[in-house]
Amino acid sequence: MAGAAVAEGTQKGKKKRHFLAGVALSVGLVLAFLALFCHQGLYRIYCLRQERQSLEQETNRLAAENLRLARTIDRLRHDPEMIQDLIRRELNFIRKNDIIIQFPQPAGRNQALPPARAQAPPHRPQPGGR
Repeated sequence: MAGAAVAEGTQKGKKKRHFLAGVALSVGLVLAFLALFCHQGLYRIYCLRQERQSLEQETNRLAAENLRLARTIDRLRHDPEMIQDLIRRELNFIRKNDIIIQFPQPAGRNQALPPARAQAPPHRPQPGGR
């Protein structure tokens, strides 16, 4: 009888340990899930770091463009040659002694169409013979 009581006690101890191990595993999985995917979880931190990196790159690009534009503004205020060059390029102005050479466009490439002629409406005879 003593042997049966010992065997029964060890089975209860094993069941209790299995139950506690299952509870501990469940709690561990829940905590791991929360650590990864909760509001301030590891995945969220990873996403925020990626966003910060892309924003830093955009900030660097915009700073370089700002610097380039500031240099352009300074040159437009103080460099008459740049102003002349810009006027010639944008407004198609020429200097006094410039020679303009116009080349004909090759056949088959966006040739300009001849200007449309105004056509009179077709003549219709009026009643009364005139």
